Amino acid sequence: MMICNSFNTSSNPTRAIIALHGWTGDVHSMDPVVKSIKIPNTKWILPQAPYISEKQGFTWFQGSDETGWLYKKSFNILSNLIENLVKEGFNYNDIFIIGFSQGACLTKEYLIRQSFSIGGIIPVAGFIRYKEKFLKDYTSKSKNTRIFLIHGKKDKVVLPIESEQSYNLFNSLGYSVQLALEPVGHKIPLRIKDEIRRFIINQS
Repeated sequence: MMICNSFNTSSNPTRAIIALHGWTGDVHSMDPVVKSIKIPNTKWILPQAPYISEKQGFTWFQGSDETGWLYKKSFNILSNLIENLVKEGFNYNDIFIIGFSQGACLTKEYLIRQSFSIGGIIPVAGFIRYKEKFLKDYTSKSKNTRIFLIHGKKDKVVLPIESEQSYNLFNSLGYSVQLALEPVGHKIPLRIKDEIRRFIINQS
């Protein structure tokens, strides 16, 4: 069963943004972020990861390199959310995903395997674990999705080189991708919320 919160910033939203929390987060973890960004005419959807973390909270991926990784439920959540949004009348290019840390990893891994493009993704402080498989699995039909990678220069949890490598991978595949490195640690740098807002609004 999917656990999800949603709210609209107007009575007739023209775009939708799915916000994915990081490892050990929950359905409320992204609340401060989405309220700080303040994007008008938007439907926000905040799902909770389907797997229980070994620590308190929830996770989008469960397992290990030795035993294998579970992630199908996470992919299904995103597919169901996007399908429902389209049924509600949103165009694919008016749908966005912003993900933090592990949520950023999921955003990238999910997007490149789809038979459609969306308005854009904003992966913050994420990484691509299996880069060769990433290149192998990507579908060209997802290539019209714009990408805005964000990472803290002082991040000690996920090093900023991970987003630099992600930038190179997306660029080599022909995606429209930009990268912002900010003077913060492992967090979403709200100091560039104006850039995030412009990235979304200018595409919608």
